[in-house]
Amino acid sequence: MKRIMRVWLICLMTVVGLSACGMDSQSDGDAQANNYPNESIQIVVPWDAGGDTDAINRLIAEELEKILDADIVVKNVAGGSGVVGAQQVLNANNDGYTLLSIHDSVAMSQLTGQSDFGYFDFEPISLMTSTYDAVATHPDSPWDSMEEVVKAAKENPGEISYAASIGSTSQLEPALIETAADIDFNIVGYDGTAKRMKAVVGNDVDLGGVSVIAGKDYLENDQMKLLGYTGEERSEVLPELPTLKEQGIDAVSATNRGLVAPRDTPDEIIQKLSDALEEVANSESFKTKMAEMGTKVNYKGTEEYAAFLEKNEEDMKNSLEKSGLLEE
Repeated sequence: MKRIMRVWLICLMTVVGLSACGMDSQSDGDAQANNYPNESIQIVVPWDAGGDTDAINRLIAEELEKILDADIVVKNVAGGSGVVGAQQVLNANNDGYTLLSIHDSVAMSQLTGQSDFGYFDFEPISLMTSTYDAVATHPDSPWDSMEEVVKAAKENPGEISYAASIGSTSQLEPALIETAADIDFNIVGYDGTAKRMKAVVGNDVDLGGVSVIAGKDYLENDQMKLLGYTGEERSEVLPELPTLKEQGIDAVSATNRGLVAPRDTPDEIIQKLSDALEEVANSESFKTKMAEMGTKVNYKGTEEYAAFLEKNEEDMKNSLEKSGLLEE
């Protein structure tokens, strides 16, 4: 009987101890969140300075500094179509002081074998924006619409070149067009937006995707000709530019930008960041600046963002399989 009582007491003490550990762990997380941030936060942008992702995150950092009352430093770590910078954050401390700017290229790189990690090797924080592109060509090219491009591509399979960063959403864009129009492009790899745009402006490639704001500037300077818009509806910035769908190409492509943290960053810190980013997204100055860039503010909190990423990855996988870029 005494032995049974002793075993029962040991079990009870173990349960109580585990509960206490859980409470201590929660208390530690709360304490971390209460004191967070008490030093500079670094946002790693895994692309060169000067691109859309860099510009958007610098505006996010500017607004976030006011809300969190902390220095927010944007660090560009380019290479590998976003893989190099992402790898750096993958191995960073999970204390909330190193964050990663991501977009759809994380899943694209994993699915195409450019990397061995994906969305859920990080902790999702918030989706912030979605940006659609214009398909651009050099002013001297013979085409004035995507309908003309499709006709030429059918007559000359694989001869029309399309600039893309391999393993990024810019590679998915021509793949979607190929599948929808039943044509083949010669997809040429460039590391980053700036180099792709230089290739189009220099007439080194036939086509390339460009943001509508940059495209408008190039258009006004007679450096590019815009042939189609990848959104569901026409852009407010370039309302005269028809969508791909209007030209008989059933394809929509967006770059969805958000922020993530290293795995196992405390939930309390993730929530604090997500709440702060919601304030950024609701800021009139941020909305105005995004509109000026031709970008849609598309905030989603942590849980909704995680669900969005799951669907995004599945849709991308299906598109890559249909386009032949991924084996079924």
